[in-house]
Amino acid sequence: MILFVLFALLIHGGSLLLSARAGGIRLEALSVYFDGHLYLEIARSFPLPYSAQGIAYTGLAPGFPALIYAIHLLGLGVLSWGAASLLATWLSSGFAAGAFYTLCRELRIDPLWPGVLFVVANARWLSITGAAHPEGLAMGCALLAFAWVRRGRLDLAVLFLTLAGLTRFPAFLLGVPLAYEALVQQRRLDVKSLALLTTPVLAFGLFVLYLHARIPDYPGIAAAHEVFWQTGPYWPFLELYRAATAPEMWAQTYPHRGLTFVWLGIYLAALVIGLRPAARDARFLSVWITVVVLFHVSLRGLPGAWDFERLAILAWPAALLILWPALLVRIPVPALATAAALLLAFNLWVQARRAEGVVPWQLQIYPFLRERAVRLDDDEPRWFDFAAPARAARPALSR
Repeated sequence: MILFVLFALLIHGGSLLLSARAGGIRLEALSVYFDGHLYLEIARSFPLPYSAQGIAYTGLAPGFPALIYAIHLLGLGVLSWGAASLLATWLSSGFAAGAFYTLCRELRIDPLWPGVLFVVANARWLSITGAAHPEGLAMGCALLAFAWVRRGRLDLAVLFLTLAGLTRFPAFLLGVPLAYEALVQQRRLDVKSLALLTTPVLAFGLFVLYLHARIPDYPGIAAAHEVFWQTGPYWPFLELYRAATAPEMWAQTYPHRGLTFVWLGIYLAALVIGLRPAARDARFLSVWITVVVLFHVSLRGLPGAWDFERLAILAWPAALLILWPALLVRIPVPALATAAALLLAFNLWVQARRAEGVVPWQLQIYPFLRERAVRLDDDEPRWFDFAAPARAARPALSR
């Protein structure tokens, strides 16, 4: 497992370097692009995170900024906030790889080639771990939650699920497959188990209470996040259909958007395959895909459809763990190695194109990022008013 984690760290370290080079920026400056600048300001506001001056930032979970803050603190002034942010991203990606390896072992799956595919086969996963995003940390915690529940340790499972949810709020959805595994598959219908399963909900409630205590007249997490994306429940798949017919979806500047429908098809295929009687022992994987995909295809707003590939990334390991024993394990090793190498090359190309487009796009709509990229030693948070009336066009959180 150590060798595999080192392999993942090598790939994701190269991914970070590629993003910076393709965007024409210093490696350390990469920490403010994509969504990085948002998490940096939250990290600077610890140990009492968030502020009334930055209400929009409260729509983002505190877990990843807390890790940045801890790394910066342990750096004893040697590491800038930017370096701490990229180090948090890099370590989180290795942590997620190790957690995937662990879950494979619990499912009695040889983890070598599934692990390689987990690292290299998903273009969006490579791009997420190639910039300052929280999904790596959330993914690792979620995978460990299911590894622990398979070992019969529901207490540790709900602890890691809680950490995943407080790192990326949609990870709380995985409480459904976790409960399915514990209550239905393992038949743990006792008071202690039911009480433990409420832990993530209680933790989220306490976080919301903290925000209300911290910020006078706090409008709520959903309202705070609307400055980036005015979303809400909607008819399933309707926004994806609208996105498919929108010219922007197929713009040459963002060739990766078409992969949205590729991954939707992969997730739905894995869901169907996972419902076979032979897959009954790991049925929680199908429930896992169902809740993640159904939630994200039922959101209002085209940004959610354009970014479905990233928003539903938590479904990726579950789909792979269904498809591997059912189909992919039959592929000869030489063909599998060749496919993995080709996928890695293609996905790195997609990532480079994404970085080439996102960096100038963000500099155009957020000119302050240029200054933030060279002032990464400041300890005071500098909240930006995303809801300023001067900004008539409200862009999506990231592309």
